[in-house]
Amino acid sequence: RKSETDSEEKGITKRIIVSAIFLIILMYFTMGHMIGLPLPHWYHGTENAVVAALVRFLLTLPVVFLNRAYYERGLKALWNRAPNMDSLIAVGSGAALVYSIFVMFIMSYAAGHGNSAVLEKYSKDLYFESAAMILTLITIGKYLETRAKGKTGDAIRQLMDLSPKKALVLHDGLIEEIPIENVRVGDTVVVR
Repeated sequence: RKSETDSEEKGITKRIIVSAIFLIILMYFTMGHMIGLPLPHWYHGTENAVVAALVRFLLTLPVVFLNRAYYERGLKALWNRAPNMDSLIAVGSGAALVYSIFVMFIMSYAAGHGNSAVLEKYSKDLYFESAAMILTLITIGKYLETRAKGKTGDAIRQLMDLSPKKALVLHDGLIEEIPIENVRVGDTVVVR
């Protein structure tokens, strides 16, 4: 059981690290300008809005792929009319992802037809970072949960190791020391 928890913890750790790296880069492109970080020249302006959207989309894909289990379990549970927490995660991050892809198509159409007003309007309606953020934060929560489970299991095993191996039992007026597994119902156990 412990090795199963350890391997699960290692898998989640890898997912967190890779997801966090892509999320940090995605957040740099999405919100870096808000805290004064310099963005590449090709990322600015309405004429590059579709490129910016595509960059965000491509940075979101690895996070979605690594954490696809939430979609698999969550959508399956929804299909079976037994929604669970994974269903909520799948719906929340999936809605942000699907809506952003839809907006990206609108932006591409607007760019192809020279409609800069539509392009400008929809360039602010991308939520790829929300989808990636939900998945990454939930994975961090799962990691903490798995780690806590492992520590709880270790503590229970240590407590079980503290249990006595032998007992003092009173038989016919004599105190005998016998293995704990030989104690029977009705035996008088002596406690010192």
